[in-house]
Amino acid sequence: MTEKPLQPRRKCLICSVPVVAAHFGMDCCRACASFFKRTKLSGKKFACRAGDRKCLVVKEEKFMCRRCRFDRCIEVGMIYDGPLRVNKKGAELMENSPSSSDTASPSTSRGYESILERIGREYNASVDRRRVQEERILGECEDRKLVPHPTQKIYLANYRTSVQTYNVCVAETLIFFREAFPSLLELSKQERDLLFKGYIAKFSMIESHYRTRKVWGEVKRYCMGSVLICVDLECTERWLGEEEGGENRLELLESIRSYSNDQFALVLPMLNKAQITSKEFYALLALVLCEIDSASHIPDYVLLTVDEIRAEVFEDLQRYYKEEMGLSDFSTRLGNLMTLNHTIRECNSLFQEFFRMNTTIFDLYQSEDLIKELFS
Repeated sequence: MTEKPLQPRRKCLICSVPVVAAHFGMDCCRACASFFKRTKLSGKKFACRAGDRKCLVVKEEKFMCRRCRFDRCIEVGMIYDGPLRVNKKGAELMENSPSSSDTASPSTSRGYESILERIGREYNASVDRRRVQEERILGECEDRKLVPHPTQKIYLANYRTSVQTYNVCVAETLIFFREAFPSLLELSKQERDLLFKGYIAKFSMIESHYRTRKVWGEVKRYCMGSVLICVDLECTERWLGEEEGGENRLELLESIRSYSNDQFALVLPMLNKAQITSKEFYALLALVLCEIDSASHIPDYVLLTVDEIRAEVFEDLQRYYKEEMGLSDFSTRLGNLMTLNHTIRECNSLFQEFFRMNTTIFDLYQSEDLIKELFS
């Protein structure tokens, strides 16, 4: 029997990961090819992390230097000869901005939209769309109840409205996911769906806690479940319909109380300590995306794409702390933000266990295919 000769192992010429296909006519991985294309299209100029443009460009580096990675692409002869698109938003901002540097906003002075500005713009647009749809849902709800609030119309959540508004949240967050993180569009639909499935619960948690602080100041009795509805923590039975839970309804209510207490015990101390700003909240919406469970079997090139998002967020955060907050030492704020990020990951583990118990023991969400698909 004649043995087939071993095929030579091919490696990416930029970051040295194994490759099985060529991109741009040379041996380079999909992540490096996508990075080079995005950089050429955006026209961005990166600074070297170390300052000497001699950084090691390998996958094992947690935060790969983007300047040295781009230089390495040029060095090995990578060429993107496709059409270059003009950053219309940046061009319009520059054209319409005042000539005086004193009145220029951060985005106009830089001439392009930063990642935190883009996340903020897309998130707020998503919230506006959700608000319109939630108003329609609540308008059709005969037993809707307003909760006393000095300035806003906030309604008491029940099981039915919670499911309806969460379906809206999922659909709108998927749009936000695509628009806020355009580099993910380089991935396949299956890969994006896998990332989104791991993202949506963490997104919902940090948004709920952040929105609760904005609406109520702190968590005492009410916790925001969406843009317009909140849960009464002192009376969880008002959330759960009489027909839900069956003969195990009392045990289900106790399970909900126990889960809520455990989650708040984890998040609230850190949230109170961090006192995050809106820009830091936008950063968290990206950082929770980058906290990927090792058991999810995400391909290496997808992880590299996510690492680029994380690096861009950190770079923009540092600029925000220095230029907008005027901080020379921002280590405490950044440390608090990262601790909160890891805390949300712990809360997600609690939620997954809680959801499994709700669906298997208490038969909750049995007719909600979308929710079961996302969290099962």
